[in-house]
Amino acid sequence: MATPIPNCRICGTPALEPILSLGDMPPVNSFLNGPADFAKETKAPLAIAFCATCSHVQLTHQLDPKDVFTDYIYFSAMSETIVRWGHQLAARYASEISLKSTQLVAELASNDGCILKPFRSHCRVLGVEPAKNIAEVANKDGVPTVAEFFNHAMGQKLREEHGPAELIMARNVLAHVPDLVDFVKGVRHWLSDDGIFHVEAPYLKPMVDHLEFDTIYHEHLSYFSVTALERLFKEAGMVLWDVEEIPLHGGSLIARGKRQGPAKPSVAQYLAMEKAEGYTANGKLHAFAEGTRKLKTALPEFLTELKKKGTVAAYGAAAKGVVLTNYCQIGTDLISWVADRSPYKQGKLTPGMHIPVVGAEKVLEEKPTHLVVLAWNFFDEIVKQQDAYRQAGGKFVVPVPFPQVR
Repeated sequence: MATPIPNCRICGTPALEPILSLGDMPPVNSFLNGPADFAKETKAPLAIAFCATCSHVQLTHQLDPKDVFTDYIYFSAMSETIVRWGHQLAARYASEISLKSTQLVAELASNDGCILKPFRSHCRVLGVEPAKNIAEVANKDGVPTVAEFFNHAMGQKLREEHGPAELIMARNVLAHVPDLVDFVKGVRHWLSDDGIFHVEAPYLKPMVDHLEFDTIYHEHLSYFSVTALERLFKEAGMVLWDVEEIPLHGGSLIARGKRQGPAKPSVAQYLAMEKAEGYTANGKLHAFAEGTRKLKTALPEFLTELKKKGTVAAYGAAAKGVVLTNYCQIGTDLISWVADRSPYKQGKLTPGMHIPVVGAEKVLEEKPTHLVVLAWNFFDEIVKQQDAYRQAGGKFVVPVPFPQVR
């Protein structure tokens, strides 16, 4: 059941401006066991709108988080890129804030704990993960994890039980949070006086510039610019202290907050750039919407031509792949199957378009002429894993910002 979101989730402004509708879409992780599940499949409106007051971009409708996150099938440890990133973060903060064994590092939406694992050699760790099935995996793997949704009240409780945190990470979760201000207030309460709030979130700028419309899905309620994040932190009584970009997930921000103090020059630089280049107004967003509508026609036509020359399959039963195939109406007539390393998805059918999900070994077994990389944010990792396929003459297709063989 989808609920309309009438007001801006940062500043409360009503009457948001519609930008792009992707139509009715199934929840991206609602994989089906077989044809018997078709009748039970649900869909909800998927569209974004713009707040002219604070420049926030958000969904127009929201699903109940308990329906989406209580039982989840995305496991971070399935990605070598994410595992490596955890080691890089641990090394960075062990050096930057001189972590001690008595200090606490926490992660919100900590998934299977793979990011926190490398921190264990430096300090105490604690994960907060609402998906009970994944929290259980993390706990068994030696990463203490609380299976709850985080909010202001939970931040107060966790500080009382575990003490203040020197570092709280929220990686690719802030965009999922219904009550943003309450969530960040909870972080502020839990942080030590000099603690750092480390946020990673897909950045609006590359999403718009590179036509990454498939990063829009029901779990992602927000699409952040630095301008909108600065306003959010201010509303919650925090300071947006530092900003940098990283290539993860097609282009993401690391936005770091503190309870108080002056911001680094990077914040003012990003704010000025976004204003000068038009990311705080609606013009670029409407151009993004028009480009997306054109791709809806161009991609199926491109795959139709490839199908005339051979066989076409896909790699990565990722959320963005579910959005892309549903919006562009790409089914088994164009893509025979999609390979994925996750055993939790193998043997199932993708939401909406019902494309069979198979194990990664199928790529070499069948050697399709072309392999559409739906999880294009991990393109380099996937190509490396499937080097034998390329050596055998296989070709990869990247679908956005325009379909191309690589």
